[in-house]
Amino acid sequence: MTGTNVLRRLDFSGIALLLVAILFIAVMIIPVTWAIVLGFTNSGPFQAGMTFAGFDNYQTIFSDPAFWRALVIGLIYATISTALEVVLGVGIAILIFRHGSPFVTSFVLMPYMIPTVTTALVWRWMTDSLNGIFNQLMVHSGLIHSAIEFTSTGVLAMSLVTAASVWQFTPFVVLVVLANLGTISPSVYEAARVDGVNWWQELIYVTIPMLRAPILLVILLRGIWMFNRFDIIWLLTSGGPIGGTTTLPLYAYVQAFGNNDYGVGGAVSTVIFMILLVFGIVYIRAFHPEKEVARG
Repeated sequence: MTGTNVLRRLDFSGIALLLVAILFIAVMIIPVTWAIVLGFTNSGPFQAGMTFAGFDNYQTIFSDPAFWRALVIGLIYATISTALEVVLGVGIAILIFRHGSPFVTSFVLMPYMIPTVTTALVWRWMTDSLNGIFNQLMVHSGLIHSAIEFTSTGVLAMSLVTAASVWQFTPFVVLVVLANLGTISPSVYEAARVDGVNWWQELIYVTIPMLRAPILLVILLRGIWMFNRFDIIWLLTSGGPIGGTTTLPLYAYVQAFGNNDYGVGGAVSTVIFMILLVFGIVYIRAFHPEKEVARG
């Protein structure tokens, strides 16, 4: 009877692993493969069928200045947003860990719980040139003489998108860092104080090195997510003005559903996938975040 139960458990484990593998293929591999296939075809909603296009779609996007502009804008947006999120997230997490309370922690994490649509609507209202609170405060305080239209230029629009993104996603960094701060033994800080270090030296030589693993992991995750960000940019600026906030995901969307060219959209999506794949491989080989996490 015992042997039968073991066999049943083994059978169940095998079925569970098979279901997980099937789910992974369905959710991950099939969409990626289909996007790659689309990149080599001429296809769209108004075409009778799908025909092989070779590398024509890639020649189209690589010869389009808008593609390269979207790539540069996306890299700038991902780099600045990730850097601000990590710096602010680590700083806020340390302050909360030392001086915060459960109420403060919940308040700080609140932006991450708000739907992106709501975040975009709030930021559009706050930066409105007529009734926005930012313009009202700056005009009444004498900082500016007339209201600023935050979507009038590419720099202002990108600043708006970056600020909204950092506000919404910094709590993720705070959450990760807070969880790791709780694993640092108090004896480490006690030994540092015995050696006579001040709070700044304690931060630089004790706390930050102990947080190396989660910081490296957060940079990798946030960098990939911010480069792939579509929703908040589209809701705030729709890629404007004049492409000033158009990143590669927005460029792919416009090509596929604005220009009704699924082939070009698939080619752009494949390029995005390859960029992130290369970035992930280079980053992991350079910094080994998985070893840092295991060591931590």
